[in-house]
Amino acid sequence: MHEPESDKPTILLASASQIKLIAATAVLFLVACATSSGIPERVNPDPETEQLRQRAQQAYELRDLPAAVELYQQLMDQTEDPAAARQATEIAAALDDWEGVDRAVARWLELEPEARTAHQFQIIAELRRGRAESAVARFRSGLLPKLDAEAVWPTAVALFAAAGAPQVAEQALEELLRAEPAAPGFGLLQQSRLAWQLGQRARALDLAQAAFDELSDPPSALWLAGIADQLDQPERALAALRTLRELGRADSGMVMAESELLREQGRSEEALTLLETLPPDMEVLYITGALLEDLGRMSAAGAVWQRLASLSNADDPDLHAWLTGVLAEVLQLDREAASWYARVGGAAAPQAQLRQAVVLARLGRSAEAQAVLAALRDQAGDDLLERSWLAEGQILSDTGEAEQALALYSNALAELPESMDLLYARAMLAVVLEQLELAEQDLRTIIQRDPENAVALNALGYTLSDRTDRQREALRLIERALALDPENPAIQDSMGWVLFRLGRPEAAVDWLNKAAVAEPHPEIVAHLVEVLWQLERSAEAIDWIERHRGSFAGESVFEDTLRRLEIE
Repeated sequence: MHEPESDKPTILLASASQIKLIAATAVLFLVACATSSGIPERVNPDPETEQLRQRAQQAYELRDLPAAVELYQQLMDQTEDPAAARQATEIAAALDDWEGVDRAVARWLELEPEARTAHQFQIIAELRRGRAESAVARFRSGLLPKLDAEAVWPTAVALFAAAGAPQVAEQALEELLRAEPAAPGFGLLQQSRLAWQLGQRARALDLAQAAFDELSDPPSALWLAGIADQLDQPERALAALRTLRELGRADSGMVMAESELLREQGRSEEALTLLETLPPDMEVLYITGALLEDLGRMSAAGAVWQRLASLSNADDPDLHAWLTGVLAEVLQLDREAASWYARVGGAAAPQAQLRQAVVLARLGRSAEAQAVLAALRDQAGDDLLERSWLAEGQILSDTGEAEQALALYSNALAELPESMDLLYARAMLAVVLEQLELAEQDLRTIIQRDPENAVALNALGYTLSDRTDRQREALRLIERALALDPENPAIQDSMGWVLFRLGRPEAAVDWLNKAAVAEPHPEIVAHLVEVLWQLERSAEAIDWIERHRGSFAGESVFEDTLRRLEIE
C-alpha cells in the first residue's frame, strides 16, 4: 500500500493565499452540539459547591445533557463563576433549549458583562426562534459596540448563517442593512457572503459579480475571485483581479493573489512578470523564489533567496525569518533553513520549531531535533502537540528506531487518545514491525469512529491482503474505500493487489495500470510489474522497469520485486 505524503512545507504566504481563504469565513462557533470546556475554574469552592460541580461535570461526560444543564444552572446561581453559566449556555444550546440559553446568558453577562460569546449565543437564540428583528436589535445593542469596525459585518454574517433557516438569516441581514446604511453595492456583497455560508453557491457567485460591478473595490474583487476560483471558474477570478489592477485600485496583496492564480493555471511565467511590477519586499521575493523553483530555475531561485536573506530592517522580523526559512527548505538549503527557523519568534515560533526539527532530522541531527520537539510540547496546543509527536515518531522510525517510535506513539495516545492521526501512524508502524493485531486494532478504531475514512479502510484492506490470507475480507474493505475515493491511486493499487492475490491477475492489471499512470510510485509500479510478469506480458513489464529504473534506484520495494522475479 502506498499513501502519498510530502514533507515539503506550505509555501503560500498570507497575502498570496487570500484568494483561497476569503471564501471560507470562519463560523464563530457551532451550537449544533455542545463543546466541552473542561471543568470550570474553581472560585472559592465549598464542599457543597464542589459536589454540585462534580455532579454537573459527570452528567456532561455521560452525555446526560438535560441533567447536566440543570445542574450547571444551579451551580451558576450559587457561585460567582461565569464558567458555570457558560457551560449551562452551551449545553442548553445543544438541546435547542433557547429559553434555557436566555436564562444562562443573562447570568453569564451579569458575571462577565464584556463576554462577547454570551452575546453571540443570545443572538442565535433569537434567530433560532425566528425572531430576526429582535436578533438584530440585540446585535446592535450588545455585540456591535464591542467589535472592531472591520469585524462587524463578518461577525454578523456568520451569526445570521447559524439561524437554522435561510429565510430568517436573510431577513436578519436585510434588517441590519436597513439599520446600518452603507455604500451602494455593499449590501450585495454581504448577501453574497451569507449565501455562500448557506450553501447557495450559484446565488453567491451572481451576487458577488453584481457587488463587484457596483463597487469595483478590493474587497468585492477579492471575494468574487475567491468564490469563482472555488467554483472552478479561474478565468472569471482572474478577470476580476485584472480589472481592479487596470483601474489602479489593486494593492500589492491583490497583485500577489493574481499571480498565485496564474501559477495555479500553469502560467508561472506570466505570474513572474506580474510580480516584477511590485517593489521587491520580503513577500514578493519569497513568492518569486517559490515560482522560480516551480519552474526548475534553481540558480535564479537561489539568487532570489540570497536577496531575501540579505534584507535588513524588515518591518516584521519574525515573518522575514519564517519566509526565509521556508524558501530555504523548498530550495533544499537545509542548514540555512534550520538557522532561520530558529530565529522565528512570536505566534509563528511553534510552527517554525516544528519545521526546524524536521530539517535537523534530515541533516542527521536527530538528537537536536528531538530536543526541539520536546521543548515545543511544553508550550504547544493540542494540534501542534499532536504534530510534534508525529514528527518525532517519524524521526525515530527513519533512524531505525522503530520500537522506540512505537512506544512514543503509545505514550502520545495516552495523552491524546482521540487523535486519529496518531492511531494511524501507530498502525502503519505496527505493520512494519509485524504487530498485525495492534495495527488491525488501531485501524478498526479509526473506522469505528469514522466509517467513511477511506484512508483507514484502504490501509486495513491492503494490510489484510498483503500480510494474511483474509482476502475476501480485504476486498470488501477496499471496495468501501474505493467507493468513497474512486480516483485515489493508492486505493486503486490496493484493489489491483487484492484481485491479484485472489487469483484474478487479468482484472488486477487494469487497476494497477490506472494507478501507476496516475502516480508512478515505486510500490505501485512494482505491483504492476509483478502482475504483468505473471501474465507473461514481459515486454510491458520491462518497459515500466526501464522507464523508472533510474528514479527508483535504492527503493527497496522496487528492487526486491525485481530480484524475486529474477529480472535483470
